[in-house]
Amino acid sequence: MYWFSRDSFRDFAVAANDGIIGAAGVLQGFAGAGATSRTLLVASISAMVAASVAGFGAKYAELAAARDAERALIVDARKDLAEGPEDDLVDLAGHFEELGAPEPLALEVAERMIEHDGLAATLKTAHGIDEPTPGWFPLAGALWNAFSVAVGSALPLAVLLLYPRAIESWAVVVAVILSLIVTSFIIAAAARASIWRALRRTLLIGIATMTLSYLAGVLIF
Repeated sequence: MYWFSRDSFRDFAVAANDGIIGAAGVLQGFAGAGATSRTLLVASISAMVAASVAGFGAKYAELAAARDAERALIVDARKDLAEGPEDDLVDLAGHFEELGAPEPLALEVAERMIEHDGLAATLKTAHGIDEPTPGWFPLAGALWNAFSVAVGSALPLAVLLLYPRAIESWAVVVAVILSLIVTSFIIAAAARASIWRALRRTLLIGIATMTLSYLAGVLIF
């Protein structure tokens, strides 16, 4: 199930990264412009809300479009089977032959799969669809993404609330770097990728975002 899978933890960490970097960039930009603690607080809250809403909308559009495309594939596959399973039978047999099965065995397996559940067999082998995406998934996935972004965005806000002079003392920068290290480890572990590569990439983007945002604020004012 998605919610207890590596993918869910990876998606959470990636979205949280976006929230952390985005909110930190906004704060550093305002700090570079000499904003007061009150202004920084308003900017931080605005960044968290805007990023969460944008994250929800973008993820919902992505997942809904993917589900629409999947539904179209299912409709086409069902139509093809209704008109005649011969083409699907040939495709299935060819798939098993590519995997190394002898032609007679591949044909026999394909015939049995078509007889048992031709639609499921076609979707699985031709499109990699184990089961159709449920209708609630785009909304749930979008909410999960918005929550993840909000959690990440809340970190700079929390530092600012606990210590209003955080920008001057670089506490936000330190907190952001430590948080990005944690999320990098989560992403790398979920993707079974190189931890150091993920760490280097994430920290580079985060530090560059904060630095450029701060310089932009200084140059503007």
